[in-house]
Amino acid sequence: MCGICGIHWFDAQRPIDRDLLGRMTRILEHRGPDDEGIHVEPALGLGHRRLSIIGLGDGQQPMSTEDGDLWVAYNGELYNHPEIRRDLEGKGFRYRTSSDTESFLHLYRAYGLDFLEETRGMFALALWDRPNRRLILARDRVGIKPLYYLYQPGVGIRFASEIKSILCDPAVPRKIDLEALDLYMAFLGTPAPWTLLESVRKLNPGEMLIAERGNIQLRRYWSPWESVESRDIPDEDAIALVRETVKDSVRSHLLADVPVGAFLSGGIDSSVVVAVMAELCGPGFPTFSIGFEGAAGFDETSDARLVANHFQTEHHEERLTHQNLLEWLPEIMWEFDEPLADASALPTYAVSRLARRDLKVVLSGDGADEVFAGYRKYTGEYYRRFVEWVPGPVLNALNSAAQALLPESRSGGVLDQLRQFKKFLRGLDPDPIERHAGWAIHFEDDLRRSVYSGDVRALIRGSAARDLIRRIYSETRSADPINRMLRTDTRQCLPDDMLVKTDRMSMLSSLEVRVPYLDHELIEQVFSLPGHLKLRGRTTKWVLKQAFADLLPARILQKPKHGFDVPVGQWFRKELRDVIEDICSEKSVANRGLFDPKTIRRLVEDHQAGRREFDNLLWTLLSLEWWQRLYLDRPFPDRPAA
Repeated sequence: MCGICGIHWFDAQRPIDRDLLGRMTRILEHRGPDDEGIHVEPALGLGHRRLSIIGLGDGQQPMSTEDGDLWVAYNGELYNHPEIRRDLEGKGFRYRTSSDTESFLHLYRAYGLDFLEETRGMFALALWDRPNRRLILARDRVGIKPLYYLYQPGVGIRFASEIKSILCDPAVPRKIDLEALDLYMAFLGTPAPWTLLESVRKLNPGEMLIAERGNIQLRRYWSPWESVESRDIPDEDAIALVRETVKDSVRSHLLADVPVGAFLSGGIDSSVVVAVMAELCGPGFPTFSIGFEGAAGFDETSDARLVANHFQTEHHEERLTHQNLLEWLPEIMWEFDEPLADASALPTYAVSRLARRDLKVVLSGDGADEVFAGYRKYTGEYYRRFVEWVPGPVLNALNSAAQALLPESRSGGVLDQLRQFKKFLRGLDPDPIERHAGWAIHFEDDLRRSVYSGDVRALIRGSAARDLIRRIYSETRSADPINRMLRTDTRQCLPDDMLVKTDRMSMLSSLEVRVPYLDHELIEQVFSLPGHLKLRGRTTKWVLKQAFADLLPARILQKPKHGFDVPVGQWFRKELRDVIEDICSEKSVANRGLFDPKTIRRLVEDHQAGRREFDNLLWTLLSLEWWQRLYLDRPFPDRPAA
């Protein structure tokens, strides 16, 4: 795993500022502490930081073909590298290294702009075709790895694995994009292609950017709906298919020249990964878990220990307190580059730090919920049938009352159930697109508009979040309702929240996290199966559970969904009270000009007094303000001191 960056000027004679490129590269050191490489020629500069996983002695980057016509800087892993190498060598290509990086150079020479269709992996890459003066930027099919860019028409393009690298150039403007702000407030993260900065954009998953002759072209080379044909097969055949497909993906994700371990939360997803690893590797590989002191409702370590003992792993665990959050918050917010209001970043960072003491690579269970229908919102399609007889005006009135009165809390227990019920009511619209938008958007249009300042309210259109969901959902016409939801979430919320969190928190720890459930071949197989195999009545992930029922302890198979949540609502009233009071003070809010100070003050007071639960919204505001302090208030985005 690595970090990449670069500059390409459209003026073929314009020199590259080597010092600037060096700063852009060095600020990504946490993504690749093992090595650094820079390539500079007229109008083109590539930078690379390396975390050595495959080809330990000969995989230095940027890497070129023997004739120097092609150069590549690459972040990720190519899991079918051995097969690609055999195929290309059979076609006469000669390898000079053992690294998977070299395969991209030969693939491009063999297949041209279709070269990524042969790949199976996670990656972000920049490939320079010198004879054609063509720069290609590309992101993997699901968006596991990030890639940002700043395009100036007629001038050039800067790009990097993280925004902070682009911001090393003091000439880059740092103005908030208000439409992106509204999307952030709706989704808790900024969806591609937006970022919170007007000047910077990010590639969509499965997208390629081609820059040549002073222009850029964006080209989609894969999507989870265009590559899949639906089929209906007997339950037993589907169960066998899922078992073999998951095993094949885990097997391919074990490719490495260093030891590999696993995150183990105690839930079904990570437990299946560990079960397959135990079958393939035998006992004794390391597993890692995180819990919370004094917050039993947020702690799954006992289940993780049960699974670890069952499969005889070398298990490690650690317990967190609010003090860890205070200690790590500046680094966590700095690493995100733009605010991400997902408090589970804290345990993700903690478990990454824990694993990095022993390893460079772990496997994770991320992505199974979006592929196999694991979230509780999907059961809304089951429960909705019981209220279809209720007149529309009655449902609308009930929904309006719920949005105004019920809490937006992740504090566990009854409060979390009320939040889920509130979310369910938002998704009762007869129109399936509107239903999904109601479930996908965390804070509805009216609530968002109520907290903005008058100036911002006048400038924000307010419908961008719903428009985005409508557009993505409408592209999945051929699928049944459950699969349409899954494909929409795989395209939108997965790469813009879960995968951002996992990539940044693991990279901040210089750890590579691999996600076998998001192998595109697995996705294509599972998305071809009908929705009733994933959601069977009220049972989520039915086919995955059936496929591995004989391997897992019964308690793990039967336990309800448990997110990787953090008790910030409790902490905001006690241990972190001073922090949120400072972030949301009328003075701080007024100075920014984005929100109405009195409205925000009232939200904080209601939460602190226990009248309402606003921990989710307050975390969203905290993340945004902290990002502004780190990225807008300082001249240069150096890593902050803890």
